[in-house]
Amino acid sequence: MTLFFLILVVAAMPFLAALSYRNIKTLETEESNLQLKKAPVYFQSMVMQTGLAFLAYRVTATEGFRIALTAKISFSTIAVSILFLTASLSLAYFSQRNNKNQDKSTLQYLLPENGTERILWVLAVLVAAFCEEYIYRGVLYEIIVQQAGGKIWAATLLAAIVFGFGHGTQGERAVLQIIPFAIGFHILAIMSEGLLLPMVVHFIYNICVELFFGKKIRKQQHP
Repeated sequence: MTLFFLILVVAAMPFLAALSYRNIKTLETEESNLQLKKAPVYFQSMVMQTGLAFLAYRVTATEGFRIALTAKISFSTIAVSILFLTASLSLAYFSQRNNKNQDKSTLQYLLPENGTERILWVLAVLVAAFCEEYIYRGVLYEIIVQQAGGKIWAATLLAAIVFGFGHGTQGERAVLQIIPFAIGFHILAIMSEGLLLPMVVHFIYNICVELFFGKKIRKQQHP
């Protein structure tokens, strides 16, 4: 069970993400105004994330891991959460401001454009925030810690790298930007001794990207 989980998360997911990115870029060269149907993408994401989370839960039971879904709320953990969220959104803002239409990300094809899509987007983001934190900051992290002899920071870095490559659908640049975010989520999980805070911050960040930058990201690709 654990080996199957590792194969899916460490190898299969990054491979499928990279393949999806390549397919989108191929379609982009073939169509001057590419439009993808987003609703099926959102449903596919929710099904995949939920399935992986269930498998992660089975690994937890098999290995005897204790994954805390709560968090110790204190002034310091709240302050760090706000600081991390602010820094992440600032980085996203300056990244979009300075790319001068050179960004090869596929994010514009994933963001919603109407009311129905936004409802599905929020639901997909909620599922992703819960499932991804449980999968990567919870179970995968515990497996690596166990194999690395309790080396917390080594496990944090490795799990963050896997998480980044798991988002290869958005492109190489996005992978490199997501890895530091993932490390920040790990820090929140370690500080609060649970996954609740990174889940909340993860959800808020993704929603804010759509609210603050969604229109601009789409406009850059379809002026």
